[in-house]
Amino acid sequence: MKLKNRLSALAATTALLAGLGGTVGATTAQAASPCDRPSVTNNSSGYGYFLGDYRLKTAPAAECGTVVTVASGSKFYMWCYVTNYYGNLWIYGRVEGTEVKGWESGDNVSWVSGSLNHC
Repeated sequence: MKLKNRLSALAATTALLAGLGGTVGATTAQAASPCDRPSVTNNSSGYGYFLGDYRLKTAPAAECGTVVTVASGSKFYMWCYVTNYYGNLWIYGRVEGTEVKGWESGDNVSWVSGSLNHC
């Protein structure tokens, strides 16, 4: 199951358990522009691997600046996630063995283990 599907299911379940069944389809507040940089926090224990060679971004959108290109198979420690300007799931984290941090689309990272919480 894709990470995006897992997170959607988690969000829906959490909303239902909180008694918010009528707002399950509502999205979280989105940024005013694609390259706005949301606040981040290391509040998760999840990790996964890059599914290809991808550019780690400065903000949660493809058109934002590039931090570095990360090789396929690199381990990615997931700190938190947001729904970006376009309504897509993006994850902030750190590349294993480095202090390199940035944003990556949830579609480009596998899910292996641990938690992933909203930023």
